[in-house]
Amino acid sequence: MAINWIETEIIEHKRWTEVLASLKFKGNVLPYTAGQFTKVGLEIDGEMISRPYSYVSSPNEDFLEIVYVMVPDGKLTPALSGLNVGDKLFAMEKASGFFVMSEVPDGDDLWMLATGTGVGVFISLLKTSEPWNRFKNIVLVHGVRAADELTYKNQIDEFSNQYGDRFTYIPTVTREKKDNCLNLRIPAGLKDNKFQEIANLEITNKTQVMICGNPDMINDTVSLLEKSGLERNRRSKPGNITLEKYW
Repeated sequence: MAINWIETEIIEHKRWTEVLASLKFKGNVLPYTAGQFTKVGLEIDGEMISRPYSYVSSPNEDFLEIVYVMVPDGKLTPALSGLNVGDKLFAMEKASGFFVMSEVPDGDDLWMLATGTGVGVFISLLKTSEPWNRFKNIVLVHGVRAADELTYKNQIDEFSNQYGDRFTYIPTVTREKKDNCLNLRIPAGLKDNKFQEIANLEITNKTQVMICGNPDMINDTVSLLEKSGLERNRRSKPGNITLEKYW
């Protein structure tokens, strides 16, 4: 299916690290649902080069936002990295994807497990009222290799200030030790009950878990949760585990 491209304009280019960055841009795309993804692209050597990215922005904001990692030998991201405020970027007119709250069954608590840039889609979801209206408690776990990859801390602090004890943020860094952060992979944190102890919540069959990021993390985490009696969430058979792999 042909993509209808919309020309947008960069309004902010934030560089979190040498290779990790986020882009805010404005353009007349169609309304979307928090949790959905778009494709962004640039014309390079006469060809439209594009890649999919989940929106970090929420539908009620007047800008669009993605977070990306610059791959030095990639076709698109080196060009994205060179964009400045005022430059043009193409985005799909209509967003897509089913990693949205309406696809998640009801439950008592919601756990959001992310690695790397996978946290962005959860920022989008948490900016909306639906998860807060539907779940008693929400836990956001963000796993990264280095501490400077723990993005969107100011926004996460806003969630903490607004929702208090209903919200728990758990950062974990695997390749260095950092104050106020764990030093383990997400599957290990669940297996050893480290996350559950910090959040003061058990994971039961009344828990909903959303997972986004590295496929290895997702596979290991799903396997662990399934051994605990949780099941993959499917349209044909609702369960506890909703996931989105980033490659």
